[in-house]
Amino acid sequence: MANRYAAPATPRRQRGVTLVELMVALTVLAILAVAAMPNLRAIVNAGRLAAAANETVATLQSARVEAIRLNRRTVACLSAAPNADVPACSAAGNGWIVFQDANRDGQYAAAERLIRRATVSGNVQLLGSAAFANKVTFNADGMARDAGGSLLNAVVSVCLPTTEPQENERDVSISAGSRVRITRKGAAGKCLAPGDKP
Repeated sequence: MANRYAAPATPRRQRGVTLVELMVALTVLAILAVAAMPNLRAIVNAGRLAAAANETVATLQSARVEAIRLNRRTVACLSAAPNADVPACSAAGNGWIVFQDANRDGQYAAAERLIRRATVSGNVQLLGSAAFANKVTFNADGMARDAGGSLLNAVVSVCLPTTEPQENERDVSISAGSRVRITRKGAAGKCLAPGDKP
């Protein structure tokens, strides 16, 4: 015989979120994303600048090391198309080439040994100072000299035309013919050719 006094079944509780709760959560998420966007852009740009400056330092150091190792004159120069079959040096560019300058003319020829190619990403600009003159030539002793024969003091600016981050420029300087260092600068969103000293 069934028990007539059994407790009534409890209604099942529905789990999940309501449409209103979902809309509130999406609105809060959208506000946070909009607030974080400028910071994210500054972080990405700072990363691009750091990578390009580090690549510039690595290129100059590899040119110096190869000049000493090969006991030959080696050139690191800016190139607008470093990945071309026969890349050429240019006044400004989006990359670098390093080569053994066998004929001592400061320009890469197909018969010469190409040591390194490198490119920089995005809108990063590479600009050299007057003494830099689009290339650095390392002699067999590992020292770079200017046109007058003095130890080279020059700067390559690695720059993004933006104000995010405020320090939109990294100056890679060569002093006393071989010392390389990076200095951060803010150029108010502009990219201008640097002076010979940072």
